[in-house]
Amino acid sequence: MTVMNMVQAINSALMQEMEADGTVVVLGEDVGIDGGVFRVTDGLLKKFPNRVIDTPLAELAIAGTSVGMAVYGLKPVAEIQFDGFSPPILDQIICHAVWRRHQSIGTPL
Repeated sequence: MTVMNMVQAINSALMQEMEADGTVVVLGEDVGIDGGVFRVTDGLLKKFPNRVIDTPLAELAIAGTSVGMAVYGLKPVAEIQFDGFSPPILDQIICHAVWRRHQSIGTPL
């Protein structure tokens, strides 16, 4: 068994999934060149240059873009750097991702 810290384990899991599935995409602030604030995505840009996307400093845009990517069949991994940014992105998830299911199958609420 390999002993890793949490950052190494997440990086390894992302690497494995991106190798196995061409629809997995990583996006977030500084995830490309810098490898993320905590270096979780370090090395991914070099190996998957078309599937690691540095985004602007806008958590709502990251979440909204991820929802749109998922609708079109990709598997986005959105990196939100700090949990304090999670409540605002719930709007994107609740109002767009969850509502999308009801819009597409025609089920009234």
